Amino acid sequence: MQGDRNPNINQKFSEQAFYHRNPNGNVLDVTKPPFNAKGDGITDDTAALNAAMRFVREHYEVTKKDGKIYCSQRMNRNWIIYLPDGKYLVSDTICQGWPASAINILKGWSQVEYLTVDSPAHEAELCGKERPVLHGNLLLLAANDNHDCYIRGQYNPSNVYAEINWSIRLIGQSRQKTIIRLKDSSPGFAETTGKPVVSFYMLQRGSNINLGNFFENITIDIGRGNSNSIGLQWNSSNWGGIRNTAIRSASNEGRCGLLMECNNATGYFRDLSISGFDIGIKLSAGRESIVTLEFATLTGQRDTAIVVGNARSGGGGDSLSARQLVITNVPRALSVERAGQVVLLESKIALSGILHSAVEIGHDGFLLARDIDISGDSATVRKEGKVTLKTNHITEYFSARPIGKSPASLRLPIEESPMILPDSNFENWACVEAFGALGDGRTDDTAAIQRAMNSGKPVVVFTSANYVINGTVDIPASVREITFILAVIQRSKTGLFDGPGLFRVAEAASEPLLIHRAITAGGVFLDHTASRPVVLEDIFVLFNHVRDMVARDGMLFVSAVPQNTEIWRLYRNTTPEGPRKRLFVNNCIGFAGDNKNGSLAVENAMIWGRMMNTEHLPGALYAFKRSDAWILGLKSENADTLLSAKDHSKVEVLGGSFLNFASKQGPVVVSENSQLNAMFYLWHWAIAPATIGVIDENGKKAIYPLDVFSPCDTVDGGVIFIQ
Repeated sequence: MQGDRNPNINQKFSEQAFYHRNPNGNVLDVTKPPFNAKGDGITDDTAALNAAMRFVREHYEVTKKDGKIYCSQRMNRNWIIYLPDGKYLVSDTICQGWPASAINILKGWSQVEYLTVDSPAHEAELCGKERPVLHGNLLLLAANDNHDCYIRGQYNPSNVYAEINWSIRLIGQSRQKTIIRLKDSSPGFAETTGKPVVSFYMLQRGSNINLGNFFENITIDIGRGNSNSIGLQWNSSNWGGIRNTAIRSASNEGRCGLLMECNNATGYFRDLSISGFDIGIKLSAGRESIVTLEFATLTGQRDTAIVVGNARSGGGGDSLSARQLVITNVPRALSVERAGQVVLLESKIALSGILHSAVEIGHDGFLLARDIDISGDSATVRKEGKVTLKTNHITEYFSARPIGKSPASLRLPIEESPMILPDSNFENWACVEAFGALGDGRTDDTAAIQRAMNSGKPVVVFTSANYVINGTVDIPASVREITFILAVIQRSKTGLFDGPGLFRVAEAASEPLLIHRAITAGGVFLDHTASRPVVLEDIFVLFNHVRDMVARDGMLFVSAVPQNTEIWRLYRNTTPEGPRKRLFVNNCIGFAGDNKNGSLAVENAMIWGRMMNTEHLPGALYAFKRSDAWILGLKSENADTLLSAKDHSKVEVLGGSFLNFASKQGPVVVSENSQLNAMFYLWHWAIAPATIGVIDENGKKAIYPLDVFSPCDTVDGGVIFIQ
């Protein structure tokens, strides 16, 4: 029970990666022109930081050609706003500012219209006051107006469908020395409405296209006399994260440390420290929100450390999958409210003061707690006002009845994802440009990238925006880290069905290999051939349903072409007959997808997954054969089958969100001669598949229909909990 590890990260980037030195670089240094922040703790840097935020928004390249419009930017530029060590004094919210950018889809997804929103009042005028009909199912009240709780949302006739607030990445050099500090008694921060120091969104309408927002290696200090301030107001769809971050109120003021109340909030958080405030973390974004949180310390909250649920954003809810939390000096540790789902593992709670319980579970709230130590006078769990558990140690507690044969969770062994810190010694770096790569999105850089891999350097760095690989790059044992700095990796020639991957683990080693911060499309990203532990982190394999957008002129990539394969995927074990591969997957899109024939499942691997997302595939979204897979949080949508475990696999899913917006046949979960334990929210219960689970053991099938599970009363969804 470790809590925040406070890792000593010193994040640096080579000069070639900076936009002020290389027009094809992705990194924006806020201390350089045209921003010129000082970071001296004296100068007000509000305008400089906001200028960097606006630069990102103004340099999105959205796809606007007639008949080809899609809710995405072109993938030839993915910015990082970099804050070198310094104290950045601010007096107003750091954000992208007004006017905000938005889209509407009243003419359909092929004719998305872009608009600007001048102010909150303008947003309210554009959105109107009509109450929504999400599915129009008169037999299920929760499928219509969310029991009068619909304030924010997207699916009623409106000129604003979603805010365009994607690819916002604020990354500091180090948490200890990169500090954003709010001036004492700054205007507006003592108001009762609450005002954020840093905000990732402007509109209350929310967004489900705001992919890949990150906040890392930074401390936020709310100063003094800012009694209703919010430290960080964050959202992101499908992937994103908050890492190595401290949010503090030295004067014990503040409304909320980390607020996520606007859809969507999806990502992998780790190593957080939040001290003070009324509430430490509040997750009430709704829709398809799912956060995985590990290694966090929350202390000194006056009301509640963590609040999950009670979203006011239409259909959907909030899922939090957390472990290794230390919560101290709080009157209440956790409140799970309407449409909130929490998995809490291996954590410690030390209460102070008097409230009704350590954990409160409201109506339509769900909790799985395991291996929790609780100290204090109120060491109880209450559900809908009634004490359901009073103990100083929770071995295992379910607030909802599991369906299936086993009364206990699977408890697969949990291994920590290897912590491979950034190497700040440039002598250890091999920048692919130094070996002849152009990174222009058109030239085939395969040979140059291979030369960088063969250099003997432990870190291989991609410092431009867009690379073409038409062959396969072998990764030798000498390479410890490959960082793409959010560069795009693509093919400009059509490959064969299920052909070679872009990269291959070619040499065995005991030292783990970290591959991270990449965006890719077409075929397989990584072939795992030689035996070596691999960490895949923050990699976005473009969604399968945008395949036809990739190769059109003026669309997502400069020179990509369709690949002759049914699905795009992150990973493949190319030697499944050998020893089991060891794999850690953190905050990645496109892992473990399958085709209609079931021939592309991940085979003979041991997997530890933290916040994974796979969508829109012809087969199972997560498919395993002869594998063990432990998954802490997933987000997926639009498929008949979510999970497939076959050939003596063991699969444990601890929290997540599965959404279908059109009728599907199911089964949602398939297990054949395997062990499977899954807990996740199934949204849009009104159109859910009739068959949820098919469990086959040596030819004896158990079929679990939808009606054996319990839907929520107040939202259009319910918890699927199969043991």
